[in-house]
Amino acid sequence: MSKVNEIQIHCTSCDTWFKSPIFFGDSKSFNTSKMIGNKVNCPSCNKTISCNKENMRVRHEDGGFVGIDT
Repeated sequence: MSKVNEIQIHCTSCDTWFKSPIFFGDSKSFNTSKMIGNKVNCPSCNKTISCNKENMRVRHEDGGFVGIDT
């Protein structure tokens, strides 16, 4: 289990990556969460998008990003 340093969300409308307003303290908490029904506004295009594991990437203290299209 490693500390989560950063979570980014991918906007499917404008293809921008931005910092997530949702945060987890460690990789186990992130991996076991269900992340269903969350929405966030993209700071680039201001469209509301789903905020779930399918469009997130995570940077852990002991490694680079893991997740979609890293």
